Amino acid sequence: MKDTNFNTLFKRAFFIQIITGWTLLLFTSYLIEEIWIQNSIVSHIGLWAIGLVGIYLSTYWRYNFFRENGTTHEDTQISSLIYHAVMETSPDSIAITDMLGNYIFANKQTAVIHGYDSPEEFLGNSAFSLFPFNEISKAVQSMSMTRADGILRNIEFNLLRKDGTTFPAELSAALIKNKSGVPLAFIAVTRDVTERKHIADQLNDMNEKLRQQLTEIEKLQMILHEQAIQDPLTGLYNRRYMEEALKQEHARAARDGQAFSVVMVDMNDLKKINDGYGHIMGDEAIKQAGNLLKERIRAEDIACRYGGDEFLVILHNASSETARQCTQQWENRAKELSITSKNKKIPISFSIGIATYPTDSSHIEELISLADASLYAAKSKRSY
Repeated sequence: MKDTNFNTLFKRAFFIQIITGWTLLLFTSYLIEEIWIQNSIVSHIGLWAIGLVGIYLSTYWRYNFFRENGTTHEDTQISSLIYHAVMETSPDSIAITDMLGNYIFANKQTAVIHGYDSPEEFLGNSAFSLFPFNEISKAVQSMSMTRADGILRNIEFNLLRKDGTTFPAELSAALIKNKSGVPLAFIAVTRDVTERKHIADQLNDMNEKLRQQLTEIEKLQMILHEQAIQDPLTGLYNRRYMEEALKQEHARAARDGQAFSVVMVDMNDLKKINDGYGHIMGDEAIKQAGNLLKERIRAEDIACRYGGDEFLVILHNASSETARQCTQQWENRAKELSITSKNKKIPISFSIGIATYPTDSSHIEELISLADASLYAAKSKRSY
């Protein structure tokens, strides 16, 4: 292999193809009959032998003519040095096949990646023998594409090692032609991408784990956000969120010249329920009241747990009359509420106070105070 050069390879490839063509021609003529003077196997063998001698002498003469007239000894040495530098030091497999796909050259790395001892083991063998059965049709198609386009770039295959195992590879190929444009051979550069695939798989696994972690983080953030703005017992917004929502509603109403109402809701007799039936039943009564508000407020309204057994509802774009109509519906629905303890039904009720912007006040804190005062006024009128 050390004395091999490209001219020799091209000569070999061209010679093989001419012999193959001559052999097929004579074989066909023998099958068809009556083409030659005497259609006998002896005459055909004789013609075949004469043709081989003629082909060899013609090829040998052309090769020596172009070598003597086209290149100098120094040019040949330089080409040989460049050839060996490229072929023997390349980290990739470099192989040359004839037009039928039979190896006429393979560098050392070809043997390495396929698990062979020497590149000489490839010579004369078909390149298709290194493809698994399910990849052969793809390989044939790739060869046809190279023959048609002159080049093939970075096609991925699974290839066989000598021990029968497979490995992922990336293959590029080009068509080699003589000066007359006649195709002589294919040159293929093959790269073992096992490590690259392994790294890519690891990166994909890491990316998938990161995506999963990000999803979990987003879920946790949502939970934390909900916990930060929601009351855990009733599921209503908590006081922190209420304060921010009131500021936004106040700014919107002031900008658009619209009204909004603040409604304070306080449960009646919660202390008696806690003392008589326990705090678990008291919590259940608070949850029932919270559920009523969630079900009965409009989509644009905001219900919050103000603290203890008190609730605050922000009625969007609601005058005092609209607020009274809403709260009347709540009170009617509350008549149907009750909790059961020790086979006894305990009714749930609440008192309500309303303050409206800007009719009652234009300040948030004062609106809350007025609604609270209205609430306790309603409580004091309540008959027991």
